[in-house]
Amino acid sequence: MPILVNAQSYVDDITDFRDGYKMSLLTGSHALKPADTAYVRFYDIDPDYRVKAFFVPINGAKPFPINTAHGGVRKSVRVYGYIYFNLMGAALKLYVYRFLDMENNPQLSDKLFIPFVDRTNYKETFGGGRYLDLSANDIKNNEVIIDFNKCYNPHTAYEKGYPYIIPPNANKLRIEIKAGEKIFGHDPGY
Repeated sequence: MPILVNAQSYVDDITDFRDGYKMSLLTGSHALKPADTAYVRFYDIDPDYRVKAFFVPINGAKPFPINTAHGGVRKSVRVYGYIYFNLMGAALKLYVYRFLDMENNPQLSDKLFIPFVDRTNYKETFGGGRYLDLSANDIKNNEVIIDFNKCYNPHTAYEKGYPYIIPPNANKLRIEIKAGEKIFGHDPGY
């Protein structure tokens, strides 16, 4: 079920988030050129893709190396729990992961990760899936707000051969998520 929001401040918040995201792509060893950020495209902001989800913790899950493409180092993750929610008339479930190297780091221990694929992949969005970030601190009374307007592509969408995490089969959604980042509008040289 979508969460009601003040329309203008919500649009401003998502616009600010997207501007910050584009700026973050300009730093680091695999930074985009400033001109290339014009090719980072998004769906129109749609508050219907901001939903309340119910969180179910999974305690004692064993760590495992999550699959990557393009020869990346397989990072170890642990299933933190899963969320379930209704979106566009569909009852959906996604698993939430925590990277093992962040568990014991006080500055990063609240960081969670949701890799997923949906029916827009290979057509309107990056074929290898998209990601959502979440903070453990956002989960209150086993509820959390999930906003697909903030989902983003792995870096390989912009740079040929860059390793990326492949969303597990359990995180394949059977609907289209027409929110968040679209496929990069420039040929990254595949």
